[in-house]
Amino acid sequence: MKNKIEISGLEVSYGDKPALNRVSFDVHENEILGIIGPAQSGKTTLLKVINRTLEFVPEASMDGTVKLDGVDISTIGDVYGLRRRIGMVLPLPVGLPLSIYDNVAFAPRAAGLRSKSQLDELVERCLQQAALWDEVKDRLDTLGTKLSGGQQQRLTIARALSHEPEVLCLDEFSIAIDPVTTMRIEDVLKTLQKEMTILLVTNLVQQAKRLATRTAFLLNGDLVEIDSTDVIFSDKPTHQATYDYVNGTFG
Repeated sequence: MKNKIEISGLEVSYGDKPALNRVSFDVHENEILGIIGPAQSGKTTLLKVINRTLEFVPEASMDGTVKLDGVDISTIGDVYGLRRRIGMVLPLPVGLPLSIYDNVAFAPRAAGLRSKSQLDELVERCLQQAALWDEVKDRLDTLGTKLSGGQQQRLTIARALSHEPEVLCLDEFSIAIDPVTTMRIEDVLKTLQKEMTILLVTNLVQQAKRLATRTAFLLNGDLVEIDSTDVIFSDKPTHQATYDYVNGTFG
């Protein structure tokens, strides 16, 4: 199976506080990789490294390599282009002070897309994929910030999809979304897996069990293990800590 991302000897610290400790693993093309672990285990830091938003944190330092399609991402000069290839959805919605339509069309316009018909098609497709279209199709000129919290989060997902990323990083995407909508988006993610690679950071271990092809378990900055989701959630994962975590003994 082809690797989309290769991570080798990754170390990250915030000042003198370690966040990731020599983490190494590969992410396969067109898989959903679940990333689980308790708070402060390094899950969000890992995503920030992959799409180079860790560079926004002044006290952060990093060692090791991350490759996308075999290319070390630290050598990629067009960082904005890299971030278009690696979309990110944060735990809480961060809406632009623009209309619903313009929220989704913002990145494609910035990349040079000007055709109204193409933008219309793209906006509708992304809002459909984020399970939001039916609720907003008659008010696309409304400010995105006027939507409910759950709707704003789905708008954030639509915006991440608008530049057609090769990799989609989801950091607790369902934290502000009701269970019914969460299940709808999970169905969408299963479909999107055919088109892109998905990294799913979640504190909901059952969400990883439902969606992930493989699951990685992080604890205190260490990669405890990574394996097929069936193995991670079986009675016999490699490490007792994995079994304890997925069964709610701690975390």
